[in-house]
Amino acid sequence: MSGAADLQQIVTGLTRMARTRPDMALSQARSLLEQFPRLVPVQCLAANLARHAGDLEGAERHLEAALAEDPEAPPALAEKGVLAATRNDYTEAARCFRRLIEGGHRRPDLLFNLALAEERLGHYERAAEVYRETLAATPDGDPEIRARLGGVLAATGNLDAARAELEAVLAADPDCIEALVALGMTELGAGRMDEAIRHFRACIERQPECAEAWQQVLESRRLEDPADPDLESVRSLLARQDLPPASRERLGFALGKACDDLGLYDEAFEHVREANDLKRQRLPAFDRDAWASECARRLEGALQPEEPRRARRPVTAVPIFIIGMPRSGTTLVDQILTSHPEVAGVGELAFFESRVDDEEGLRTAYLERLGATGARYVTNKFPGNFRHLPLIRRLFPGARIVHGVRDPVDACLSIYFQDFPTGNFYANDFADIAAYWQGYRTLTEAWLGPGSGVFTARYEALTGDLEASARRLLAYCGLSWSADCLDFHRNPTPVTTLSRWQVRQPIFARSAGRWRNYEAHLEPLIEALGVPID
Repeated sequence: MSGAADLQQIVTGLTRMARTRPDMALSQARSLLEQFPRLVPVQCLAANLARHAGDLEGAERHLEAALAEDPEAPPALAEKGVLAATRNDYTEAARCFRRLIEGGHRRPDLLFNLALAEERLGHYERAAEVYRETLAATPDGDPEIRARLGGVLAATGNLDAARAELEAVLAADPDCIEALVALGMTELGAGRMDEAIRHFRACIERQPECAEAWQQVLESRRLEDPADPDLESVRSLLARQDLPPASRERLGFALGKACDDLGLYDEAFEHVREANDLKRQRLPAFDRDAWASECARRLEGALQPEEPRRARRPVTAVPIFIIGMPRSGTTLVDQILTSHPEVAGVGELAFFESRVDDEEGLRTAYLERLGATGARYVTNKFPGNFRHLPLIRRLFPGARIVHGVRDPVDACLSIYFQDFPTGNFYANDFADIAAYWQGYRTLTEAWLGPGSGVFTARYEALTGDLEASARRLLAYCGLSWSADCLDFHRNPTPVTTLSRWQVRQPIFARSAGRWRNYEAHLEPLIEALGVPID
């Protein structure tokens, strides 16, 4: 090969061929690479074509070859990010796109992909920032980008800004499906169920096969009639052979919830089992050994002697951390507390997830985040903060810690029935859920024993005697009694978790002991948990 001009001509020719004959283009690219394996642009093109052909392993081999030649090659890093996102590894995807952007490659497509990865990771504030930058770099503004911005603004609890953004999109394009769904989710988070369902139905009118809209229509209310037309519509849609796997997942979870409402437990379980099987096929596998090792490392690290503390900024807002397994009543606890006039919430703030090199800087940044609420007490209901308890207690000795606890079989079954949007890779298999629970139990038993100063909020006690439980909870936090806490379902605080429908209802106890409805299907789970069953 004589030079760069020749190489560019070859790549241009292969790219043109790929538009009509991608199989032939890939074959020719690979033939060329057998002679000249160090051609980075050709390796990147071959990776792209292999990915589109469904050969993800082949795509990865080409990328490894390209990055071995040039670790900073922008086309290779961009393709690696897209490949990671295809595999639902959004942590790696975000890393690749961030690396490119920090290197000065601020193209709109790279910015959008970074924002999307951050959104999928649940880093909604970061995602909103990057979506705004993407829009600024897009001359005419893109309705899809604006719709996604509106969606992440809603996820951060900024509902007014979300509505404004989404209504502007719909004013320009009333048929924008992304905006209709996002506006429905915004109203759902605000507890405006009728408005939410109206937007979802408007979406279905325009796109009858929209699984996301149908999912929310079924999951945003309690079904009482086995002949409900929505139920039959979704059953018919799920029976279609041409339905994409992602849509089958959503509808399976939705039908599982609907059939559970109606007491059709065997059918409910079958729908949810099929949905989880599909989801497990496309998500990264949960590494049980790595999770067990992580828990062991955290225990060992917690035993290390602490360094002397420096003078610290005074605490102006008292942090309240609500921790536990998912689906253990943490959102309910948060709604009770944030119904109190002295309490505000910051939602699920995963503030301590990354490695901490500057603890004092982290403490200051967190207090600034709480201070922005203007409240004396501020809740953070990210359940996974149980992994960071030694750090949290070191940074905030006066923090209140509320541990949401629920019957483990009920909690794990509820996890299995949920369509988690991001992370939670353990949630689609009973053995994985049980392994995660075992690690959770190991850490919490070590750190939250008698005399730990942690309040245990038992789900069954909350649903059985709300007032008595709420009084004890408020007293622990140092709060006076407020009857508003009994009307938690009227709380205007935005709810963006999967419990958003349940916590908008008055207290009910029907979920306690729910696992018995599914006992015939739960032997693997119960055995893996190793807990006594009454």
